[in-house]
Amino acid sequence: MIAYNKSVAATAAPAHADLFRLLGDEDRLRLLALCDAEELTVGELSTLLRQSQPQVTRKTQPLRDAGLLGERRDGTRILLRAEAKDNPIVLAALRAGQDLCLAEGRLARIPKIVAKREETARKLFADGAVETSPIPGVSVEPFLPLLSSLLPGHHLAVDVGCGDGLLLPLLSPLYDRVIGVDRSAARLASAATRVASSGLPNVRLRQAEMDDSNLAQEIAKAGGADLVTIVRVLQFIARPSDVVATAARFLRAGGHLIVADHVPHKDESLREQGHVWLGFEPEKLRAWLSEAGLEVVAVGPLPGAFAPPLQLIIGKSIVNP
Repeated sequence: MIAYNKSVAATAAPAHADLFRLLGDEDRLRLLALCDAEELTVGELSTLLRQSQPQVTRKTQPLRDAGLLGERRDGTRILLRAEAKDNPIVLAALRAGQDLCLAEGRLARIPKIVAKREETARKLFADGAVETSPIPGVSVEPFLPLLSSLLPGHHLAVDVGCGDGLLLPLLSPLYDRVIGVDRSAARLASAATRVASSGLPNVRLRQAEMDDSNLAQEIAKAGGADLVTIVRVLQFIARPSDVVATAARFLRAGGHLIVADHVPHKDESLREQGHVWLGFEPEKLRAWLSEAGLEVVAVGPLPGAFAPPLQLIIGKSIVNP
């Protein structure tokens, strides 16, 4: 994933008269409002506007040329986001577009549209066909020096998206309690087998989404987590920043969050394995942790023969959860 790019034509701001002409079309107002609420593909905008993709492309192109829509590439996919919102004319256009979209119910449909990005992953998870461990057959040894630096806090660790539980035997001896969380019953069944065969009495498995209130209450009742791990999970999530924000709230003061996921790559075949995103820029991960109130203490490549390569970022809670 890369930062938003504005077209060469946007280096000089359009004159007021040009902006008024450009924004005199109600569909362009709608497009601005929708892309301000969420970064969206042309296909998703087509669904929201109930127009063909070529029609939407023709209507977005002048907005891109004027610098009012920025674009970000994720593999071959392009996502659009509203830009130039410091311009009073653009702000007025955004408000007008929001009024239109609110009245027509289009803004309310965005979460459902975004959730569809996860459909492939959810089906594969339900069937137990997705490998959610760091990499099948790869040792967890690269994590040992990383975890040792996060002690002495050792009361509770939470492994988000634990998959078949590859990290659980590593976490169990280091923490008094370990909670492995996954939304897939099939993957948790594999994790339960690993827990039983490894003899891990302090590990509890929970089938839950990240926003499950019972999970949050259990962690809060324990005083918060000393460690939360999110390993090869964000790539399957439509809104990965939400997962990071929720995980940060699980931490007690001084607790650490470990995120490991792919660097940006172009392996489109992974879409068939449920990948919503083809990697993340380190600065994007850093921004998500900072926005969640964490101090970023380490960023870098994760040692090991991973393909595509993995990166690691560690954040520390500096406020009470």
